[in-house]
Amino acid sequence: MSCASIVDGQKGEEVEASSSAAQSGAAQQGSTSGQKLAASLSEWIEQRESQGNIAESQKTILDKAKSTGEISTSDYEKAWSDYRQCMIDKGYKEIKLIKYPSGLYAEAGHKQGTTIQESRYSDDSTECGDEYVADVQDVYGIIVGNPNLYADQAQAVVDCLHRDSLVPKDYTVSRFNKEFSGTDGNTSFDMQNLQVRSCLVSNSYNVGYATDDTEQLW
Repeated sequence: MSCASIVDGQKGEEVEASSSAAQSGAAQQGSTSGQKLAASLSEWIEQRESQGNIAESQKTILDKAKSTGEISTSDYEKAWSDYRQCMIDKGYKEIKLIKYPSGLYAEAGHKQGTTIQESRYSDDSTECGDEYVADVQDVYGIIVGNPNLYADQAQAVVDCLHRDSLVPKDYTVSRFNKEFSGTDGNTSFDMQNLQVRSCLVSNSYNVGYATDDTEQLW
């Protein structure tokens, strides 16, 4: 759940969380191409629940999703509202959310704090996230960003980009990995387009820019 802080710098600079996701996707590509997380959304949720440690409020939402194939807007927004309140109760000034065209929410980045502040924020956001929204967020991300349940994050992103007609039909996973992991920041599609970012964020590629709205935590 912990949201990376916004890095000061030139427009287009990625937050730190994006690089690890890109490396993970690149590493999986080839070995998991075409493989699925599960045969169905219901089966994937069952796998998550079998691992235990899902808070009861989230398990109730996931159990409904197993039978309906969706998470209602009201349930999703309630999960995020509870997370926000949990963080406010811990003393943070505000928790600001970015809403993507798919309906997906993600917490806005923040300016880097002190080492102690960042450590506390990481612990608190993990605690509140685990209690109220982390599992719901993962399942919602699958529903809107990876309905084909691809095991490879990069393949899931490219599938999402194709479904939303954001890249040409011949755009490949290999090309995405090469472009996204490049150091010059150049891609053949608009990385700041909110639909593009929705595909990325729903598949654990968290990308932020210096021009993004930020939350004031302290």
